[in-house]
Amino acid sequence: MNRSLVLETVKNFQPISRAQVAKKLKLSKTTVVAIVNDLVERKLLTELGEGASSKGGGRPGMMLGFNPKSAYGIGVDIGGTKIQVIITDLIGEIVLAKKIETTNKVDELISIIKDCIQEAGISAEKVIGMGIGVPGTTRNGTVVLAKSLGWQNLDLESILKSQFHFPVFVKNDVQYASMGERWLGSGDNSNNIFFIAIGTGIGSAIICDGSLVTGQQNRAGEICYLTSRDDFIHDHVNVLGKSSVFEEKVSGSSLSRHEYSPEELFILYSKRSPEAVPVIKDFIIDLSVAIANVISLLNPEFVIIGGGVSDSMGVVIDEIQSTVAKITPTQTKVRLATLGGQAGALGAIAYTFERVEQS
Repeated sequence: MNRSLVLETVKNFQPISRAQVAKKLKLSKTTVVAIVNDLVERKLLTELGEGASSKGGGRPGMMLGFNPKSAYGIGVDIGGTKIQVIITDLIGEIVLAKKIETTNKVDELISIIKDCIQEAGISAEKVIGMGIGVPGTTRNGTVVLAKSLGWQNLDLESILKSQFHFPVFVKNDVQYASMGERWLGSGDNSNNIFFIAIGTGIGSAIICDGSLVTGQQNRAGEICYLTSRDDFIHDHVNVLGKSSVFEEKVSGSSLSRHEYSPEELFILYSKRSPEAVPVIKDFIIDLSVAIANVISLLNPEFVIIGGGVSDSMGVVIDEIQSTVAKITPTQTKVRLATLGGQAGALGAIAYTFERVEQS
């Protein structure tokens, strides 16, 4: 906590000396010196040179500053068809964003990352960490299962750490997308967000009190497995490895079964086409009921809807918000994501920066 306070104080009041930081925060000089020295070593703070002498003629203090260009983070979002690589400075300014054809060969992934660092024109020594988002279940840096990549029990984090001098963090891609929207997207840096990714399938992630909630098996937020009494009565149950009950109601795949693409269905719905209205009405109700139940359970500040299908949902987001408000008395803002396909890679960087600061 003290480290975060020191960092924010320097950001807000730079240039500022160690003694001035200690005075503002009412911390001992010894504590502040130790924290600042650590942050300078981590390249999160920089020394700007000596300031003016004090009124009593004392020795001038070394002034501190926060230079966003002093260090960089790498985010890699591995998708089914493309790998998104983004490199940003400490405040999220993108210095490189590149999409490459997906590969499941780790040596090729390593080469791609090294090439991107070189292409970005930054010194590798200035990279302080990297996050890797994987479309599957991860645990402690190991890819337990990423079906689309053919990876199972792959200790990807350890392999990558052996190839790079900086920390590496491997997590689920939807979890990282939630962090991206929180940092630079619709989340407004809120500490309480429920993120839903609606694409071919449906996934979600939970940010509670500023931290990702992962659960015992890193499966917390598996909204795709939500079910109802009617589902149970009609023997619609979830089976691992098969399309889930909720995905059969709310996903790109479920919408595509109605002769039109999801994008076309939402356009037709906006025109009140009789072919689209019942389909999208069901979609809105099923999604709104799920969101209302999540709100009652978690009380998030924002529910953010991302994923490929969300790009077409502008015509229904207000209706979803009003429907959710009818179902639950707990008010929450329901928003569409704004970062698109870059959310996962940017979230990987946001998570990396947090871990490096906290370590």
